[in-house]
Amino acid sequence: HIKTRACYERLADGTADNDDFDLVAMALNLAKVRALEIDQALANLLEVGQDAMAAIRRRHDKWAKWEVLPAERTAIVDALDAHEAITDASSPLQMMAALDVVRRVIKQQMRRP
Repeated sequence: HIKTRACYERLADGTADNDDFDLVAMALNLAKVRALEIDQALANLLEVGQDAMAAIRRRHDKWAKWEVLPAERTAIVDALDAHEAITDASSPLQMMAALDVVRRVIKQQMRRP
C-alpha cells in the first residue's frame, strides 16, 4: 500500500512518471475486479476512481503533464482506500485470479484498432 500511495502522491503533485500512473491504475483495476465479486456499490466507487484516472491519462496524452483535479483527487483517494481494504481482506489466490482478469482485458484492449 505504501508504494501505491507514494505513486499516487507523485501523480497528484505532478512529478509522476508513466510507471507511477500505471501502478495506481492497476491497483484500482484489480480492486474493481474483486469488488464486482463482493458488492456493486463498492464496484461503483472504484469505477469513479477509474474514470478519474482515465481523465488524467487523457490530459497527459494531450498536454504531456500530469494534472489531478480536486474532484479526481477525492475519487482516487476513496478508490485507493477501497483497494487497500479489498486487498487486505482477499486471499493471494483471489488477487491472482483478479490479476488474470485484468491482464486478459488489457490484452483485448490492445488488440482493438
